[in-house]
Amino acid sequence: MRNLLKILYTYHFLLLFIALEVVSVIMLVQSNKYHSAAYASKAKAISGSIFATVNDFKEYLSLKEANKALAKENAMLRNYLKSNYKIFDTTNISVYDSIFKQHYRYQEAKVINNTVNKQFNYITLNKGSKNGIKPDMAVIGPEGIVGIVNGVSENFANVMPLLNVDFKVSARLKKNNYLGSIVWEGKDFEYCLLKDIPQHVEVNKGDTIVTTGYTGSFPEGIMIGTVIDSKLKDGNFLQIDVKISTVFKSLSYVSIVEDLMKDEEIELKNQTEK
Repeated sequence: MRNLLKILYTYHFLLLFIALEVVSVIMLVQSNKYHSAAYASKAKAISGSIFATVNDFKEYLSLKEANKALAKENAMLRNYLKSNYKIFDTTNISVYDSIFKQHYRYQEAKVINNTVNKQFNYITLNKGSKNGIKPDMAVIGPEGIVGIVNGVSENFANVMPLLNVDFKVSARLKKNNYLGSIVWEGKDFEYCLLKDIPQHVEVNKGDTIVTTGYTGSFPEGIMIGTVIDSKLKDGNFLQIDVKISTVFKSLSYVSIVEDLMKDEEIELKNQTEK
């Protein structure tokens, strides 16, 4: 208290001057319409700037929930894609009827663990068997292919991503449908290889690589990446360097793909192989 009184005594002239200035400004604004309007305009601008900053900060804090909501919406929208359905021809004599039957079902999941700097990388998701997740289900992200579920517990799923030297998936050049296979050499998390493309096939930088739907549980046409270079290797085949479309280092939410016809396909395969 003594120090406060000492400060007030030391600076009482300065404090009195500031108080008188404030009173003068208030009287000037109240008695003059021009100054009053100018003050109101400036005050609104300052308060607006403060509110905008506060709002931006609140939006930043809510990004997590926004991303989760977007992932859920993406999964829901994928369920309505026409490519998700097969057309079954039920022609009977002269009566024709086509029935669309859903082939794939999507549900969103959050990435809770992820590695990119190993030979055998893995991803852990926050969905498990209680959510209907099973091994061999495909996993895709906002930019394209992610990997395959290779282990499941009640609440979690382990994913073998494209960034794993054991991962392999059938792929094709989108522009001409030539088939090959995608592998990762374990060197760079941004690049993979497309193999088994014949040397006579025209391949240009920027060409799109997508899934074929032939292997694993990936739907057809899921983005894998774009061509950055190609060279002849192993005789008559090209080795094509591909820039991976999925940014694995910033992967937050994914969609798990359930193949609703997989059991039927496996049963048919088992019957024909006997």
